[in-house]
Amino acid sequence: MTANRPRASKPYAIRYDAEAVGTLLGALTWVMGGLAILKDRGHASGDEQFHELADALTPELERLVLELSSTRLAAGNDPAREAAVEAAYARVREAFETWVQVTAADTLQAALGHRLQHEDKPIG
Repeated sequence: MTANRPRASKPYAIRYDAEAVGTLLGALTWVMGGLAILKDRGHASGDEQFHELADALTPELERLVLELSSTRLAAGNDPAREAAVEAAYARVREAFETWVQVTAADTLQAALGHRLQHEDKPIG
């Protein structure tokens, strides 16, 4: 009898077309980029919880990217399919770059506003 024996986890089988693979790669890259920014801000502010969060999530995300990349390699070289992957990835990447610019501008504006509010107060 094999009572209480853990069963091996059966993986999900998900089939994506080329556009979905590119979009998923872009989304994973977005999240990984956001975690890198969070990690940098944590270092700058001395808040290690951001660093720990990035360290906890990044390896699993990197594993997913590697699996998607392996799947692409196994699918063979189809220029039309690869063009669709790259086009979808580029759309998400452009959105991420816009998000980074907007976030940076908002952060700068907030920092300057905070600095101006406290400029009249003596330090110490």
